[in-house]
Parts: sequence; structure tokens; C-alpha cells
Amino acid sequence: MAPIVRVRVSGPLACFTRPEAKVERMSYDLPTPSAARGILDSICWRPQMRWHVRAIEVLRPVRTIALRRNEVQSKVTVKGKTGVTGWMADPAGYVPFAAGAGSEEGTPRATLALKDVAYVIEAEPMVFDGSGDNTPQKYAAMLTRRVEKGQCHIRPCLGCREFAADFCPPDPAERPIAESRDLGRMLYDIIFDPEAGNTPVFFQARLANGRMETRAEEVVADEALRRRVLACSYRH
Repeated sequence: MAPIVRVRVSGPLACFTRPEAKVERMSYDLPTPSAARGILDSICWRPQMRWHVRAIEVLRPVRTIALRRNEVQSKVTVKGKTGVTGWMADPAGYVPFAAGAGSEEGTPRATLALKDVAYVIEAEPMVFDGSGDNTPQKYAAMLTRRVEKGQCHIRPCLGCREFAADFCPPDPAERPIAESRDLGRMLYDIIFDPEAGNTPVFFQARLANGRMETRAEEVVADEALRRRVLACSYRH
């Protein structure tokens, strides 16, 4: 049996955007399993393993806040004078997109975000390459050690990059909220396939006494789809 790890994450703002509301963003009430996996990947990731999120516990009541921000309409390209290569060639002369009022690229957009959030992510490591010392115990210990020291590869975020997440070991005395309700269909993860394209996988989410179960064997009924989503990682 794979070892189970638990990580507490929190922050003043979060937005786990519903795919049907990408322009005027509206957050799910809870982190999606893929968002929780991304947080763990930010702390400890290796190409020969993947974090399987078993459950997410909600430590604070779900509260929303409406934000309105100036954003840009276009994406920065990779090549060309206005792209990343242009910035690398001439950082001083590069003119970035401006999101402020009066800018041609600027556009005001609304976001319905979450505020004052705190969760416990419960997960287990799945190892693709079991040769040598590549064991689930190794990666569970590695994540636990990094969480205790506050180490990460990149700063974890709560949905949007600008909503940074704090992380630490969970407090055994801190309990989930006493709330149970259906959360509707939620994104579980995305199967990235260079040939067949990207396939989103959804599940019927439910909060039971402040805990949302996300084990693939319980929430993804199709066995073939479950194998594909659990085999997916960043190894492309």
C-alpha cells in the first residue's frame, strides 16, 4: 500500500476556474483534483512519478469575493520581436503588453473568486519507474521533508498564478468544516495526448462533513478512462 501524505495549503484569495466561465472567471467552490496535484507538483515533482489526490478537506467556510481587473486580450507569442525571443534578444527595448486603462490590449474582466481559504490535500505517490530506489516511500518522505522546510520548486498557487499559496504540515487539532452538499460536475483532470488531443475528465463532486473524496477508483467509473488519466504526467 502506498504511503499517504497530507499538506495544508492556504491563502487570502483563490480561483479554480470553471471551464464554462473562462472569460469572466467563476471559481469552483473547492480546488479541483488537478489543481491540488499542481500544488503538490510545485513542492515535489519527478518525471518518474505522479501524485494521486485521494481527498481534499475544507478547513474554512466557502466565501466568495467579486473582483474586477484590467487584463490583456492577447497572448505573448514565443517567436518574433513582440515574443519571448524578442525580449531575450533585447530586454531593454522590449515593449510588453499593457493592461491599464487606455491601452489597446487592456480589457476589464470580472472574477468571482474565493477568499480566506484553507485546505488539507491528501495524496499518495504513484511511481511509473520502480527501478532502483524509486519507491512510493521515497517520494512521500521527500514531499514531507520539503513541506516541513518550506521548500518548493516554484511557488504554489491557488488556481491563478497571482494567488500564491502558503503550505505547511497540517495541524491535527484543526478539523474540516461541518458541511455536506453536492458540488455538481467538477473537472477531475485533463489527459494530455499529442496525437489524440487533450481530453477533459469530469466527476460528480460531493462534500461530506468538509471532505471531498477524489480517489480515481471511486469517482471515475470508466476503467479505461481511469487508467489513461492516472498514467498521464508531464512526460511528453
